[in-house]
Amino acid sequence: MPKIDTHHHLWDQSQRPQTWMTPELDAVIGGPFAMADWADAAEPAGITHGVFVQTVPVPDETPEVLALSQSHPALAGVVGWIDVASPVPAGDLLDALVDGPGGRRLVGVRVLAEYVDDLDWLAGDDVAAAAAALGARDLSLDLLTISSQLPAAARLVAAHPETRFVLDHLSKPTMRLEHLDGWARDLRALADAPNVACKLSGFMTYDGEPMTAERLQPWFDVAIEAFGPERLMFGSDWPVSILGGGLVASMAVAEALLAPLTLIEQDQVFFGTALHWYPGIAPRVLGTEHDESGH
Repeated sequence: MPKIDTHHHLWDQSQRPQTWMTPELDAVIGGPFAMADWADAAEPAGITHGVFVQTVPVPDETPEVLALSQSHPALAGVVGWIDVASPVPAGDLLDALVDGPGGRRLVGVRVLAEYVDDLDWLAGDDVAAAAAALGARDLSLDLLTISSQLPAAARLVAAHPETRFVLDHLSKPTMRLEHLDGWARDLRALADAPNVACKLSGFMTYDGEPMTAERLQPWFDVAIEAFGPERLMFGSDWPVSILGGGLVASMAVAEALLAPLTLIEQDQVFFGTALHWYPGIAPRVLGTEHDESGH
């Protein structure tokens, strides 16, 4: 059975600086990181395919990675970026990406709410227009949030039942047990909508402390109860996860958490959920893809 890393990055800071990265972080993570580097990290973890997720909010990254996907069969899909505040309609921006080289591997875009001070931004008109345009094109909207933005995320998701949403990184819980109940309440409220899934991802760097399955267990228990395995998917957040031990270490934590589930349920988290929420990855993952000319 294939295993899909639904959340990894690629970058070359000499070409496109990662503005979130401090010199201290850069010294640990390093780079540049190309598809060959991800493949080297993924193979010992048993990962067969990956979904690239955008790194910085610039318009040239997404078409560049879509074009790159043409020569890398393990790159099954791309979650890109568009400027949702642009005067150009979101649908036109999406169509330009889909019509470009490798465009059929666009499976969605991501909005970076984490970096917006307004806690209600996700429920505003700009994101709403993008969500509607994505739904009309059978594409998904990834949400990068912090826990205090979950209520706005829930309003957005409920307002667009025709669109698939994916919550990244469990909404970055603080790992402080005194915050568990509030986070759990808001996560369950979001999960009440059937058109949203959640990534078990990014957890190696939630709070800067070494991550273990035991530490993550209370938060995982809430997520698996709220979403079920059919709406939970694994993502490594590589190479950011190098800060916490890397892709193999991420997989070890995930496998320990999932061990009590049935094999069918584990396959959902590592494979099935991604196919449903990012259906554009299916041709590569299932081996049914034709060449770029359609043959």
